[in-house]
Amino acid sequence: MKDNITVAATAVLLRDGLQKWSVDRVASEAGCAKGLVSYHHGSKKALLASVAANLARARQARRVAALNGRGAVALDHLWQALVEEARTGQWAAWAALVAEPGIDTPGDSPADLALLATSIGRALEVPSLRPEEARLAAAALDGFQLALHLGAPEELVHEAYHRLWLALLP
Repeated sequence: MKDNITVAATAVLLRDGLQKWSVDRVASEAGCAKGLVSYHHGSKKALLASVAANLARARQARRVAALNGRGAVALDHLWQALVEEARTGQWAAWAALVAEPGIDTPGDSPADLALLATSIGRALEVPSLRPEEARLAAAALDGFQLALHLGAPEELVHEAYHRLWLALLP
């Protein structure tokens, strides 16, 4: 039931946004009593932290999977993953949770950054990025998604995205 509630909480967040998100809506979506939400998660903030952790894990998995190939193909797959997250509201949901005071949201862990650094290095056929470079690359990817979310023309954001990778090549 706990996982079902987390899935329902994520669905409500993606569909309705954080401003309209409520425990009542989550319980309705999960098909359970409101008290079960509190029983399994303790508090609204704890449930939202669980949702944020799931969204962060899924984002990381999509990015690493997209970078599984080599060269331009891998970068194109990563771009498509970023655009899809922006279009479906997954990026906005994650960003809303990160910005919400009192919700413990996971940042990029050293292990996550190391995996991203290795994935980027493999895709670009260069040595793995240093940790600080991986952190900057992750922030840049989030910046591209923010620009898309705010309505910047996709072709301009896409051009900036390619310029980032060109800057990383030796």
